[in-house]
Amino acid sequence: MRRNLNRGFTLIEVIVSVLIISFVTTGALFAITLSLSSAAKIRNNLIAATLAQEGLEIVRGIRDQDWHLGNSFGASLSNGSYVIDWSSQSLAPFSDTFIKKDANGFYNYTSGTDTIFKRKIIIENSGQNPSTVEKVIKVEVSWLEKANISKMIQAEDRLFNWQ
Repeated sequence: MRRNLNRGFTLIEVIVSVLIISFVTTGALFAITLSLSSAAKIRNNLIAATLAQEGLEIVRGIRDQDWHLGNSFGASLSNGSYVIDWSSQSLAPFSDTFIKKDANGFYNYTSGTDTIFKRKIIIENSGQNPSTVEKVIKVEVSWLEKANISKMIQAEDRLFNWQ
């Protein structure tokens, strides 16, 4: 009886093993890259939605401040396009500038590092009601993703003269 003492791998077995390992590794790297890209897009959408919501709340706060000061509805909310900081009590004319993020993580237009986001607040009279009854507030937050893909989130609210 003769025993085969060649216990190594054949060339074909080695090539097949290398190909299988290559395919698995490439697939895993592709999945990781795709998930990181998706995470960045989701983060940008979340920040933009938060900036839009903040814009609406700031305008609502200005309306409420007018009431506390005894001013008429819409006294500080003239029709037009504006920018505003979270700490501001008034609207500034729109300028197509990037929002900055300061060292404390607050977004503003005066200090910090430029972000990829721009915010525009649009105030209009309602088409259905006179300006003394209702104001339409629109907030547009825009940014550029990789490969210069333009993105935008819009939010809208209606403020009423309910006092």
